[in-house]
Amino acid sequence: MNEMLTVTKESIGDDPAGSLVDADMGAYYNWLNQQRLSGAAKSSFIAWFEEHETAIAIGPAVPRGTISNSPVDVRKILEWTV
Repeated sequence: MNEMLTVTKESIGDDPAGSLVDADMGAYYNWLNQQRLSGAAKSSFIAWFEEHETAIAIGPAVPRGTISNSPVDVRKILEWTV
């Protein structure tokens, strides 16, 4: 465990796949914690992965299990969640 926590600058490399998994899990845990708040049934959650132009939107106004293959901006995603 100590070896994992003590990393030298020389051993740091790109980890795009691992970083995405970490960000995905972080977003999921934030959403789970949001569900514990009062008014959670009316709340929305958006996670945006800018470098890959991918987002997820969860909320009562967003249809479940749908995927949009059309390019949209953040403003449009916000409109969908209201």
